[in-house]
Amino acid sequence: MNPELESLHRLQAELRRLKVCVVGLAALLAVALLAAAARQTTFAELSAERINIVDSNGKARLVIANAERFPGIILNGKTYQRAVHPAGMLFFDDGGSEVGGIAVTDLNPGRVLALAFDNSNADAIGIQNRIMPDGKDATAGLVINARVPDALDASAAVNASKRRVAVENHNETAQVVLSDPQGRPRLQLRVEPSGEPLLEMLDDQGKVTYRITQRGATP
Repeated sequence: MNPELESLHRLQAELRRLKVCVVGLAALLAVALLAAAARQTTFAELSAERINIVDSNGKARLVIANAERFPGIILNGKTYQRAVHPAGMLFFDDGGSEVGGIAVTDLNPGRVLALAFDNSNADAIGIQNRIMPDGKDATAGLVINARVPDALDASAAVNASKRRVAVENHNETAQVVLSDPQGRPRLQLRVEPSGEPLLEMLDDQGKVTYRITQRGATP
């Protein structure tokens, strides 16, 4: 055989073996990287637009999202549009319905930071800090709503649910407001910015029928 031809054949054989080795090494490297990723359980930092925590059946139980990817209101298999789109966190029951969450908004109507837990179809209790854009009107406090019938859908439940208890600081007036089932304030306990304490009873039209101040009672 021609020596040059024989050398060419040996070179081609070596190239084939080299290709096989390269492919094998690449496969081993890929397996090693995948195994390392599977073992990775802690991260110094993680950036994401939305994180879904699901149960063993794949149902979402906790969602953390920015405003653009924040879910709509999900109740009994139906999705409803939100009036605002906050960033925050949502909790879901095993049926997939929203049961509470944390919301942060910074919109034209004002800044709102809220923590809420729900009845089956409407907010039950909420803690919030609301500051209007001009900074002149601010409320921080706790609100407890009436429980409405479970049969009402979300739209009807929002209209039917009424505030029963409010414990808040509104523009530096500390107050406790107790309302009737129709959401009308009937008893107010306040401490004014001046430091003066005040207790008022109101009728169903909002008229004060009895007042107690430091100076005494007024029928």
